[in-house]
Amino acid sequence: MNLNRFNYSLPKENIAQLPKKQRSSSRLLVLNRKNNTLKNDSFINIHNYFSSKDLIIVNDSRVIPARIFGHRKNTKGKVEIFIEKIISKNFFLCQIQSTRKLKFNDLIIIDNSLELRVVNNNGILCEIEILNSNVKFLLDNHGEIPIPPYINRNVLDLDKSYYQTIFAKKDGSVAAPTAALHFDNSVLKNIENKGIKIANITLHIGMGTFSTIKNININEHKMHPEHYCVPNRTIDLISECKKKGGKIIAVGTTTARALESYYSKPQLADKLYETNIFIKPGFKFQIIDHLITNFHLPKSSLLIMISAFHNREKIIESYEFAIKNNYKFFSYGDSNLIL
Repeated sequence: MNLNRFNYSLPKENIAQLPKKQRSSSRLLVLNRKNNTLKNDSFINIHNYFSSKDLIIVNDSRVIPARIFGHRKNTKGKVEIFIEKIISKNFFLCQIQSTRKLKFNDLIIIDNSLELRVVNNNGILCEIEILNSNVKFLLDNHGEIPIPPYINRNVLDLDKSYYQTIFAKKDGSVAAPTAALHFDNSVLKNIENKGIKIANITLHIGMGTFSTIKNININEHKMHPEHYCVPNRTIDLISECKKKGGKIIAVGTTTARALESYYSKPQLADKLYETNIFIKPGFKFQIIDHLITNFHLPKSSLLIMISAFHNREKIIESYEFAIKNNYKFFSYGDSNLIL
């Protein structure tokens, strides 16, 4: 399938640059797959589309302050580090930017105090050892929240809180599971009052979420692997929901990806797995019935995924409708409910 079929034109003014002052004030575009209708609403009313039989599932991964700035010890050349994966107390994998390629045993200095040693650099990912401290100290004291590249401004203090969901508990993501950024205590209260249960999975989002698809034939694209875990309680609640005839509502493509990966083959609850599943048109969804998501980048794997959940032409039509109605797109943008 040709990548260009998942393209659309987006004016720059439709790309959200700042979060909403109140999370639940986001607009909500409701796409009903049964009758192909589009409805404008507000996220605060999301509970109106579900029943007490239904189950909402969220991603509880927390964004780490993964962007760090330093310099080479010998040349003082600037170095930008983007942590991809924490390996242990003193080691991590990262993407790295510098004027010249860093090689084995090269040293990076952070804030004139911390020494980082290059263990390996394959040109894509670099393994780093912290010599005189540990990863936790590095992140807590020198890390910056990695807001996405399409947000054209410096990181602000408000990003520290607004670029985390209210469900965030487990450190490991380098990007927020943005579909859940619209949830606040008011939304939770409405959901609770209606008797709708909420469960969680964990999927740690890597930089692959921002990677462009370079193959014109999307079938040749290889997804960036990510780690996920589905708790036993969530599995029990899914089983209970299905028996009652309820619907499974995935909050975000990351939640959908974790659930569909888990149920694609026999796996154990509460165990960490790796997935590189690429959900594209033709994929048969086994678990999720509805999807809460944001508006995704043209030609992205996420747009391809939701096109698999519904219909490519209808998804593109709904995006064009959203643009005409001045919806805001991407991480700090508005929300989309696909029923």
